[in-house]
Amino acid sequence: MNIRQKKLSIATLEHIDELCEEFERSWRSTKPQTIESVLEQNVSAMERDLLLAELVSLEVDYRRRRGEIPKEQEYLNRFPEDAKIIKDALEEGNRPTGEFEPPSVDQLSELFPSLKIIELIGVGGMGAVYKAHQVGLDRVVALKILPEEFGHDVKFALRFTREARTLAKLNHPNIVSVYEFGNVGQTYYFLMEYVDGSTLRDVVRTNLLTPEHALSIIPHLCDALQYAHNKGVVHRDIKPENILMTIDGSVKVADFGLSLLLGNDSSSEAITGTNQVMGTPRYMAPEQFEGTHDVDHRADIYSLGVVFYEMLTGELPIGRFAVPSQKVEIDVRLDEVVLRALEKEPQRRYQTASQIKSDVQSITSTDNPAFAKTHIDEVEPGGTEQDPCKTLEQQELAGRLLLTRRQLMERIKISLRPLFRKQLLQVLIGIALVILGAQCWARNTGVPYRVLNGIILHVYGVFVIGSAAAVCTRIKRIDYSKPVDKIRSALDHLRDVYLRVAPINGFAWWLMWIPVSVAVGFEVVLHPNCLIPSLFVGIIGIIASGWLFRQALKSGTNFSGSWIRKLSGESISSAYLSLEEIEKAQIS
Repeated sequence: MNIRQKKLSIATLEHIDELCEEFERSWRSTKPQTIESVLEQNVSAMERDLLLAELVSLEVDYRRRRGEIPKEQEYLNRFPEDAKIIKDALEEGNRPTGEFEPPSVDQLSELFPSLKIIELIGVGGMGAVYKAHQVGLDRVVALKILPEEFGHDVKFALRFTREARTLAKLNHPNIVSVYEFGNVGQTYYFLMEYVDGSTLRDVVRTNLLTPEHALSIIPHLCDALQYAHNKGVVHRDIKPENILMTIDGSVKVADFGLSLLLGNDSSSEAITGTNQVMGTPRYMAPEQFEGTHDVDHRADIYSLGVVFYEMLTGELPIGRFAVPSQKVEIDVRLDEVVLRALEKEPQRRYQTASQIKSDVQSITSTDNPAFAKTHIDEVEPGGTEQDPCKTLEQQELAGRLLLTRRQLMERIKISLRPLFRKQLLQVLIGIALVILGAQCWARNTGVPYRVLNGIILHVYGVFVIGSAAAVCTRIKRIDYSKPVDKIRSALDHLRDVYLRVAPINGFAWWLMWIPVSVAVGFEVVLHPNCLIPSLFVGIIGIIASGWLFRQALKSGTNFSGSWIRKLSGESISSAYLSLEEIEKAQIS
């Protein structure tokens, strides 16, 4: 049986884990243990094969860090009776690569009865993340499910136990906390802190991230990386998608060590595999991308440099790229910080994340005329120059406003969804009227009254479809990344169109019920005793409704504002309330 397919108890895995930890400590010291000496300890036959495979993997890794080039044959000579185990230990990338299908909310609810699974909030090659409510502790959490294929690999079970313990010990305000980890059947999971906010990728896409905002984010990222590196944990996949920004302005790094946990070494297979991508090529350090095994914390520093450059310029540093100060208005001293973080040779980069933080804060907190920004500072009304360096508190406030703006804009978008759905329903009603009108006159071309009623329905149905399409188009045209005054103008256009077409759609039914009745065969409505009173009441109703509607909206009256809000519907009114909240907060 392949070593990956063996099923071992948790107690057995924990015992192997303890022996491996001791083995690693010895290799970090000056007196490394040999694999043979560990195997001579109290190890059962059941444990031996997996322990040997894991020790070989660890020893190879530490030897490569020391510059050695261990060969497979060397280990085959040392353990001639364990050739299959040695080959299995040194092989990578043999896992299935089918597309990962996240389980449904109902499926997860059965697996985790103590959690109330709310919704799927993200999915990728490294698993799926769900928002859940932990009923016992009454808190919202994030449940991360790893691809089920790993549940069939006993080596992964051991690696999961070892790495997850380390990740759970990362207790830092800028790192997403891991509350619990384990497996249910073949499903491995992390129960983590739920972060209510956005990813840095979402913020970058808004094109509203100013250099000042970027400079307020970098120190927090440096703190998170330095803390993890001090604990011996390398992230290996720093990118905007793994950087979370909360509504209160704090920054948190997610998925620490998950790439290594999933065993996705930076080989070419890992980069091109369907699922398991250890790192993202655009953000990976050269040594990581080339698949070398000498990857340490400096790979994170390179990735941080890529993120830093992207936050400042909105672009990635690919090929012969311009320094940041040639793209945006920043202190030219920041060019050196970014370029040093992006050095191809690890030894030429910053050696610690704390050095980046120190240099950035030193530059942003000093005003040296010899290092002016790459532009002429704007002059405020009254002739006073703006302060070229905002304080860190001001920058963080700006960052919080940016995120608050995005959250409020999302509320505007959500407010308009019911209106959009109603318009789609109106399109279906219009199509039904067109069909009903067509069948009314097309089959009775020799009956004048049926032809007339059918044409009326047909034309009205087309108008209903057109008016609904006009409203939907204006909803979709709203660009929430634009300034607030542009969004208000777009909402005004939407409301104007809605207020013009809604009365016509609605008031017409004072009379429209007559051709509908004829079309469905209820022709008794055409009898003079019924038709004449119906026409009289319908015409009076349309005139009265139109007059009242016009008076309600007439400018200058005390009630025009409130009636406009009522007649424009709950969706548009809610959107305006959210927009007013943004304006009161003075968010542009």
